[in-house]
Amino acid sequence: MGSAGSGEKGSAPALGGIIPPLVTPFREDGALDLPAFEANLASYAAEDLDGYLVLGSNGETSSLEEDEKLTLVRAARRAAGSRALLVGTGLESTRATIALTRKAADLGADFALVLTPHYYKGQITAEALRRHFEAVAEASPIPVLLYSVPQFTGLPLPPALPGSLAAHPQVAGMKESSGDIGLLGRVLASVPDRFRVLCGSAPVLYPALCLGATGGVLAVACCAPRPAAALYRAFRAGNHDEARRIQRALTPLSMAVTGTHGVPGLKAAMDLAGLRGGFPRAPLLPVSASVRDELRLVLAEAQRAP
Repeated sequence: MGSAGSGEKGSAPALGGIIPPLVTPFREDGALDLPAFEANLASYAAEDLDGYLVLGSNGETSSLEEDEKLTLVRAARRAAGSRALLVGTGLESTRATIALTRKAADLGADFALVLTPHYYKGQITAEALRRHFEAVAEASPIPVLLYSVPQFTGLPLPPALPGSLAAHPQVAGMKESSGDIGLLGRVLASVPDRFRVLCGSAPVLYPALCLGATGGVLAVACCAPRPAAALYRAFRAGNHDEARRIQRALTPLSMAVTGTHGVPGLKAAMDLAGLRGGFPRAPLLPVSASVRDELRLVLAEAQRAP
């Protein structure tokens, strides 16, 4: 397990493979449904997964209060065992990000996933981002991962920034979620082997692995963990035909639960898969019955792939 949660900088679990960005189930009244969250973790325990991400975009972290965030981290740590636990700690100020990162570390997080600040995006220059990530890394008891998700933030991570930050011993890697395979390739070409790049976009998982990504943090792994893991294992075994076949089967589901229907679609797909997606938190709305029918079809196609 390394020294996560010890308050001292040290080794952490391996960072790679398939990691679901855990959803946060809510009840119809918007209250946190912790038993549903724990039930999902119990189900994932039987799957060939390599870690969990708590408080990511698919976990509706921007809608969570701090006490809810810490409750979820505690529950995930109890369930994760030797699997890597990533926790999204990025907030709009450097000071707040450091504070939440330290709290996550105290609760046993192995890695802090730090989203780019973006509210004042006109002033969030490459230099501002460099100073932000370096300050967080200096203060963090656990390794830091950069998190680029421009479809939500509207702020792409400057391509040269990961390479410049990779020299810092506490910056361990990044989650690259733009879906731009060319950008991901540029990042991989600019960083040392110790800097782990995780693909955050399932439709490009196979090409990302071919370029050198060490795994994927994929929404589709929340509702279809088996085919997502099978794709990764096929690639690692050198069975590229099989990996490409599974990629083709996973892509329609992935597009549906990310690009088209977002978190409400992902939660509906989890319900259809026998997991506990729960309600999205307002102002997000549940998907319609017709969307559920669409998701049922693409989910079935993906689940037949392994």
